[in-house]
Amino acid sequence: MGIPKFLLIASLVTIVALGYVHQQVELLRINYTINSNKDNLSVLLDQNSALVYNVNNLQAPLYLEQALLEKDVSLEIPSRWYTIGLAEAAR
Repeated sequence: MGIPKFLLIASLVTIVALGYVHQQVELLRINYTINSNKDNLSVLLDQNSALVYNVNNLQAPLYLEQALLEKDVSLEIPSRWYTIGLAEAAR
């Protein structure tokens, strides 16, 4: 009777130990995933900031003026004679 009782206790201790180890491994895996997501978020936020800066620069009047001057484009305010009315498309 001593051996089956020992096997039962050893089995229970082993099951509890395996459950604990599994829990710790999952906790570590989730921690790595969270850190990876934080790093990705940081990179994406940096890229977003750079893209917003570029868009704002490209829309700036000074940049547009310089781009038009480089291409020798002159803009004028249209008079009534230059205005063209378009007919509505038939459906």
